[in-house]
Amino acid sequence: MKVLGIAPSSTDFKWAFLDGTRAQPRVLPLSSTSQKLPADACEGHALLSLRRLLSTFLAERGVERICVLQAGRSQHGGPSASRVKAEGIVQLVGAELELAVELVTPQSLRAQEKRFASIASGSPENVLNGSADFKPKTWRDAVLVAWWGLDE
Repeated sequence: MKVLGIAPSSTDFKWAFLDGTRAQPRVLPLSSTSQKLPADACEGHALLSLRRLLSTFLAERGVERICVLQAGRSQHGGPSASRVKAEGIVQLVGAELELAVELVTPQSLRAQEKRFASIASGSPENVLNGSADFKPKTWRDAVLVAWWGLDE
């Protein structure tokens, strides 16, 4: 199963593309592990550009499931409006392409992350990144979100 994991922010997406199972995951190569959100003056145009980008990417790569790290509450209140809208665009594109889209709460991800070593026989860094730290750290979240979506 090919799963795209996305960790969005208000300015970009960090993403990871995984295949396999939770016990035997593998990261599929991408030319980039992040995508800046278009910085058009008009937010509507930026969201439309994001929709086009995702539609093309998902169709070309044969993605079967999308998992998105859900925006959580910050110390300054709720998530940014841009991030919530970007999550909505991912859900819309997934529905158009008849793909399962799952929002993963940060709390659920952290709980599942604790089980990673017992399921995949090593840390995420050892199993999925050649024992190196994920850089930037938010890419690690995208990898774990994709791993969440793999079949057991």
